[in-house]
Amino acid sequence: MTYLSVHDIITYIMEEKKEKKHISPYLKTVLIMAAVIIVLSLPSLSPDFCDWYNDNVYHNLCDAISHVTALFPFAVGEILMYIGAVMLVAALLILILLIFLHKKAGYRRFCAGYFKTLSIILLSVVLVYIPTWFIPFNGSILGRGNPGLRTEYSLDEVRDLLQYLADGANAAAEEIYIAEDGSVEFYSSEKTTEMAASAMRNLGSEYGRLNGYYPPVKVAICSDILDRMNIGGYNYPYTMEPTHNRYVSPIFQAVLDAHEYAHHKGYYQENEATFLSGVALIKSDDPYLRLAGFYEMYDYLYFELLDKETAVLDQMIAAGEVTYPEKINSKETAREAMRIWEEIFGNEPELSDRVYYIQNAAQEIENQIYNEDDHVIDDMPAVDEIISDTATQGWRIQGEIIQDNTYSGVVLLLLQYYYD
Repeated sequence: MTYLSVHDIITYIMEEKKEKKHISPYLKTVLIMAAVIIVLSLPSLSPDFCDWYNDNVYHNLCDAISHVTALFPFAVGEILMYIGAVMLVAALLILILLIFLHKKAGYRRFCAGYFKTLSIILLSVVLVYIPTWFIPFNGSILGRGNPGLRTEYSLDEVRDLLQYLADGANAAAEEIYIAEDGSVEFYSSEKTTEMAASAMRNLGSEYGRLNGYYPPVKVAICSDILDRMNIGGYNYPYTMEPTHNRYVSPIFQAVLDAHEYAHHKGYYQENEATFLSGVALIKSDDPYLRLAGFYEMYDYLYFELLDKETAVLDQMIAAGEVTYPEKINSKETAREAMRIWEEIFGNEPELSDRVYYIQNAAQEIENQIYNEDDHVIDDMPAVDEIISDTATQGWRIQGEIIQDNTYSGVVLLLLQYYYD
């Protein structure tokens, strides 16, 4: 007969305790990924580090990924997004089925495996987003740190810049040929993208990140949904693919592609991407691109001028220097208000009829493309309403995240650029 020694018994107990304390490979993976995410996120608290990262590291990662995804004729990121959405919907259905099949050991094992896989995928997405979006997003505006530039500009300065933009748009329109039958020949979508990339690259002498490789801008499969959400384009950080809506005019596409290219190069705030795209197009040698840039920036500056004029008028009314209609409730009061406004401020810098004619011709092409496609959502008002509500919430959330760096923030960047 063999008897266990005290040493054998203690060894057995210790081994059993070790087995009980054993961490599963899945949990180890989750803990390691979570730790890496936290470690990678910490440097983003420093805008200076983010700027250094954007200038020295980001472009290498961006180029490596986008060279691969550019080989596919479709947006890989969009397909992955759909797969992710299907997996999330499937997860909900699996949980519902678990209510009825919870006694089946095989189904419980399947559920455990599915949700473990899903959690690893979600952690992987977050992990990829840190170096491809989160760190670049937290850099300083235009990567210039805090240069101490002015934030207040006079009414005359805004008016003068608006006049420059109007003159530029009008001059560019004069260079664009309009046939005797009134038609305007625009570039193809591919040519427009190519020229937008060239314009952004030419601005690389001032903003070094804009140099280098530009992948093709891909057409979104879900363009119909994007159009209803007022989304012109977006950039997939995890696949580095600039993407635009199919339903855009040839003129606006130049603005849109340049804007998405700015994001692609690490300028993820909306005001800096809008600024860079506008200035790059304005500096282009091509009249179509210049018209696109001048027209887009004119739109932002025009409303800034009206806001400043309104503020001045309010001060004059409060001081009793001018009598202004309290309500615009008839054609007569509207004319009187306009007369007083023009008497005080004069006429705002205006775009020519030729500019608007070319813009309308471009818009007609967008309308034609839209009308040639079938839009099944038109017959699903409930779905259309959900899309609209989602868009409203999405734009609200984006505004809260980027705060002062919204699209309208381009006004300050333009004023600083041209004056300071």
